[in-house]
Order: sequence, then C-alpha cells, then structure tokens
Amino acid sequence: MKSEILVLLSSVTLIGGISWFFFGGKKKNESFSGEDSQTEIAEFNITGMHCAGCAAGIEATIKMMDGIKTASVNFGTSKGIFTFDPLKVKREDIINKIRELGYDVSLSLEDLEKKS
Repeated sequence: MKSEILVLLSSVTLIGGISWFFFGGKKKNESFSGEDSQTEIAEFNITGMHCAGCAAGIEATIKMMDGIKTASVNFGTSKGIFTFDPLKVKREDIINKIRELGYDVSLSLEDLEKKS
C-alpha cells in the first residue's frame, strides 16, 4: 500500500514538472483587443519533431513571444499555424525561434500561393 502511494506521488510530481516546463514560466500580459492591432497568420512546415511533446514545447515557447496571439503546432501533420501582430513580431522571428529550439522550418504551400 505504501509503495503504491509513493509511486502515485512520484508520478504526479513528474507530470507536474513536465507540465511546468512546457506550459509554465512567464505569462504574457498582452491584449489584442482594439482596432489598432493588426494580425497576420503564418503557416509553416516544421520538421525534426519526434513526438507530441516536441509540438507542445514549440507551441509554448512561441506563445511567450511578444506579439503572438495564437500558436498551434500539430505533430501529426508537421505544421505550425501562428497568429501574430506584424508590428510586434515578424515571420522571421518566429522561424528563428523555432530553429533555436532545434527544428527546421519551411513555408507551407498555402503561404507560397498567397504571395504569387
């Protein structure tokens, strides 16, 4: 009985530590309400992810950047979709941050078609 409780407590502690690593840390106090804010959406192909935890880590890191409104990274499709304020952050800043984390980033076909 004691060993079961000890295993349970250890598991909860481990899960809490992992959750804090990916989702804890500094919180943004940024608001996107107001007519002065502009938003753009960028979709990137992200390679080098090995699991859903990689996707969650990228998402959490990008969400902490000033100017990011939303970040969604899907491990299954290897895509990341980011909504951001172009006056505060540029596409290149997002790409560089993902590369700093050790992943490769390329523009999605939809982005290339929009520019043509």
